[in-house]
Amino acid sequence: MASATRLYNCFDAVFISFSSQTISILEPEHSKFESFSTYFKPEILQQVKDQYNAASSIPSDKVHIDIQAKSTDNINKEVDECAKLYQRCKFDIELVFPNDKNLWNQFGFNDYEDARKSAKNMYMFYSDFQFMVNLHKEDLMKTAWTEDMFTKIDERKNNLKALMDAQTKCMVERGRATEQRIETLNVLYESLAKYVKAAKYIYEGNDEMLKWFKFPVTANGKKEDAAEEVVTDEQKNE
Repeated sequence: MASATRLYNCFDAVFISFSSQTISILEPEHSKFESFSTYFKPEILQQVKDQYNAASSIPSDKVHIDIQAKSTDNINKEVDECAKLYQRCKFDIELVFPNDKNLWNQFGFNDYEDARKSAKNMYMFYSDFQFMVNLHKEDLMKTAWTEDMFTKIDERKNNLKALMDAQTKCMVERGRATEQRIETLNVLYESLAKYVKAAKYIYEGNDEMLKWFKFPVTANGKKEDAAEEVVTDEQKNE
């Protein structure tokens, strides 16, 4: 699906503020527009108000950034919990299989640092780790572990996967909200554009009024998407 393109040349918040201001001016001045053209019926102004209300009710991108940042924080904390449990497991693995570095590496000893770099890496690491502990379950149960440890490993892996899925959902919802916001604001822009055009005739020579009927322009206005913050689950190598 192609991204929606802004018809207006400013940030969303700036355009919403401009729209509110313009509607406030239009209310007492609308009779002049009605006299200028039969198009500008009272119902048209109400339609513009409805379009404004629809656009302003959509949460800003900053709200979605905050939600996504929280989901990333939850993932980071879960990665830390996975790391703590794995370090605890290493003690028992060395105890049950002493001086067997080749087998230790099969349990992930040589892959742990890479696993700490991201949630995706940790999830794959835990999947392999779970496979190995189940493969050697009998030996581990004889000396060091109970079923409780196997349950903890499974829970950590599943918790991490659930949080990663939740973050993906946040990212998808953010994208959809952005599309919806732009599409709704574009409709409002097209409606206001008719008033802006008519105002040039109605207020010809009246610079004081005409200044209120000029669409705002923000530097890099249409590049707002490129400037939006991206929140990911990437970890620093610890």
